Amino acid sequence: MSASVSLPPDAYRARAAAPYWPLWVTCFLGYAAMGMTIQVMPAYAHQQMGAAAFGAGLAVTIGSLAAMLARPIAGRLADQHGPRGIVLAGSVLGVAGGIGHLLSIDLPTLIVARLLLGAGEGALFTAAIAWVLADTDPTQRGRIAGQFGASMWCGLAGGPVLGAAVLWISGFRGVWIIASLLPALAWLLIVRTPRGIDPTVPTDRAPRSWLPRAAQLPGASNIAAGISYGTIAAFLVPRFDSLQLPGQQLVLAVFGLSFITCRFIGSAWVDRFGARRVLLTSFLIEAVALGGLAVNVTTALAFQCVILAGAGLSLLYPCLATLVSEATPTRERATALGAVTSAWDLGVAFGGPLGGLVAGATNAPPFVVGAVAALCAMLPLMIRRH
Repeated sequence: MSASVSLPPDAYRARAAAPYWPLWVTCFLGYAAMGMTIQVMPAYAHQQMGAAAFGAGLAVTIGSLAAMLARPIAGRLADQHGPRGIVLAGSVLGVAGGIGHLLSIDLPTLIVARLLLGAGEGALFTAAIAWVLADTDPTQRGRIAGQFGASMWCGLAGGPVLGAAVLWISGFRGVWIIASLLPALAWLLIVRTPRGIDPTVPTDRAPRSWLPRAAQLPGASNIAAGISYGTIAAFLVPRFDSLQLPGQQLVLAVFGLSFITCRFIGSAWVDRFGARRVLLTSFLIEAVALGGLAVNVTTALAFQCVILAGAGLSLLYPCLATLVSEATPTRERATALGAVTSAWDLGVAFGGPLGGLVAGATNAPPFVVGAVAALCAMLPLMIRRH
């Protein structure tokens, strides 16, 4: 950190050449393709492929598994060879995945297409965020990481809407065609950027780790945070239903709106107040919100807890990205960012099944699990501080 601060005042202006908006739009397009396929996948796997519930569920989630596994690998390659090629490769994998959906003839070939699409989007975002942060003033890392990371969430939120509209107009074939074209457009955006703006790749021969030390404790924290989000994704609507509260159709939209709004507005707080302080506060807010959803029986308070939950989770990534970027050598930064992001995916994957083991008739216990997970997420940060 101190070495970065000692640069001349104009150094960051000279380096700040990363194509921020092309990369932002590229990630948005990639995740919009993923989101629109998720929207129609259960019906497609069941109706067109004759898949049972397990097969349909696997077709939905296998793409996320591929993304989780691809992130650290993509980060390692970006550290070694530069992020531009990895962003382009991720876009190509996304195109191949979209075409694979179009050409799939049975469930196994569909699974392969899902793997290609998921791996492509995981590689795309990991290399893109590393590229952007490489040219970011350390005093602006939280704001940039948070607002750039919103490209993924906006794509995942807008993709299902687009998928439903395309399905209504032209059926499944139209969905797969659009899902192929969006990553192709992303590839064109990056190909058109000048090559001279790529970050410098370190030429030293120092060993690079697949799990950099600076990412280990933040990664553990992000696994616990992912469990909290997995609880919300799986049990928020059922919880409202079990309490017979109105607004079940809107509750996830309210959560998403709170998340996106706080991400755009609050990311600057990470730089202003410090990543660790904001992160610990966010976990406390999340624990209170999930605890409230476990015991609450009124509509107004339930929605207030939902809004707080969205706000609490919204600032986790900019905080963790800032902490990891500050503590990781340049030669391992993309690898570390990929590992921490994969940790979130792993936590989300565990959150739903873990909550399902204790759900019961009221669907309240999963939120107790989520609240405890949010409190546990604070522990690695405290260990690191001491």
